[in-house]
Amino acid sequence: MRKLFLGTILSITTISSFAAPQGTLLLQGTINQVLSLTVTPESGVNTSLDLTSTQTDLKVAEVGEQTNSNTGYKILIRTANGGSLKNGSFDEVSYTMKYDGSPVTLSTSDTEVKNESTGGVYDHSSDVEISYTGQPAASLTQGTYSDTVTFTIQVN
Repeated sequence: MRKLFLGTILSITTISSFAAPQGTLLLQGTINQVLSLTVTPESGVNTSLDLTSTQTDLKVAEVGEQTNSNTGYKILIRTANGGSLKNGSFDEVSYTMKYDGSPVTLSTSDTEVKNESTGGVYDHSSDVEISYTGQPAASLTQGTYSDTVTFTIQVN
């Protein structure tokens, strides 16, 4: 029994003599990328435009931009009709747009309208406003005039 006890003490002494005077511990976590865009139409405004009355900077929507990209982000806009409200092949009413207070060049191709070049956490709302010149009803063909606007958020 005494040999077993002495052997155990020698083993413990030998093990502890190999211990280092310091050690490290890696702590690590991962955050996935957030990249989100939400288009909220201005209640009843975007679908009931009065084309007989001139409008200037009429708010038609709000776009929520949310990202945590470490390279920043950009917003792109394109329209199906290149900035015209069309009534089939009959008539059209041209309009201009502002995004977050800045004029937009409307096109059927994606056009960059905003670029946050610095990485970080962003949670921003941007107003979408349109302007157009009203025309008398008698000068426009009866029907629905429309254009579809597509907003895209991308990381830089």
